[in-house]
Amino acid sequence: PQYIDALKQQLSIAEHILSGWGYAGVHATLIEAGTPDQLDAALQRLRPGQAPAAAAFNLFAEKRNSLDFVLGHLHRQAPARNDVIPLPQGAPFGTLAVDRDACTLCMACTGACPASALMTTSDRPQLRFIERNCVQCGLCVKTCPEDAITLVPRLAMTDKAKQPQVLNETEPFNCICCGKPIGTIKSVEGILAKLAGHSAFAGNLNRLKMCGDCRVVDMMGTRPTAISSLERPR
Repeated sequence: PQYIDALKQQLSIAEHILSGWGYAGVHATLIEAGTPDQLDAALQRLRPGQAPAAAAFNLFAEKRNSLDFVLGHLHRQAPARNDVIPLPQGAPFGTLAVDRDACTLCMACTGACPASALMTTSDRPQLRFIERNCVQCGLCVKTCPEDAITLVPRLAMTDKAKQPQVLNETEPFNCICCGKPIGTIKSVEGILAKLAGHSAFAGNLNRLKMCGDCRVVDMMGTRPTAISSLERPR
């Protein structure tokens, strides 16, 4: 029964996409028949839906690539070339909505994403997203400790959907001693607020503003010279 339910859902999504592009009629039907006569009767009742011209490409072994070519062909031939079609929950296409006020750019979501749709950069705290790669699995939603991510199922056929988009970014927080980036300003402020009253940091709250190396030096008694959190050593 679970396989049948999943198949019905996939057929519904396919019809939703074709209807959104203006193709008339029914294009995919699941027939449940207990006898050959019932099957024959169901087949006789079928009426072909509107279809595009024949495609001029070969399918690939990788399913997602093949599906991209199929959807691209259907979109180019569509009676109504809507570039963005809202889809029902559970669809394998879509984007993400990120609450920038809640997001701390901890990047837990980038590590959980199995499709390389979410990524970060090495030079600054920045959350980037490629919509075409997203399969709406929801792992980023479950992983986010701030509940800052929401799935938005849709099918976008724009060039923008293939390119990395910035969902959130902020200025880095630099170690107050050596100037090395150690996180985001927002994340460090959150840590300071939570640990300000902790006995381990009583009188040494600045250690939370240091990188691991400078923190060890400070704890060993050789206190490094503090610099501005925005100053980078040359």
